[in-house]
Amino acid sequence: MFFLILILTIGAYAQEFKYPYNPLTERDPLRPLIDEEGNILIKEKKEGSSFVLQGIIYSPQGSVAIINNELLHEGDALMGQFKVKKIESNGVVLEKEGKEYFLKWEG
Repeated sequence: MFFLILILTIGAYAQEFKYPYNPLTERDPLRPLIDEEGNILIKEKKEGSSFVLQGIIYSPQGSVAIINNELLHEGDALMGQFKVKKIESNGVVLEKEGKEYFLKWEG
């Protein structure tokens, strides 16, 4: 009986615990750090980049990009400054003041 109460107490605590993992800013803990040949797979963070391309749903009829937890189509505005110019199968072209930036999909 004691063990049942202990397990229920631990289970309730685990459900309330807020894990400090942020998928927008931290590495996926389930991805390997090295490949089979021993090459390091960790890419250094680029300072100043505030966009995280989380996914692309690519279709000739209309594609969708997921950037910073936001679903975006071509022509949509991002953070009020950037425009989603084009969604490709390997990345997204953003435009700001006539200059283009490419967010590469590394998934």
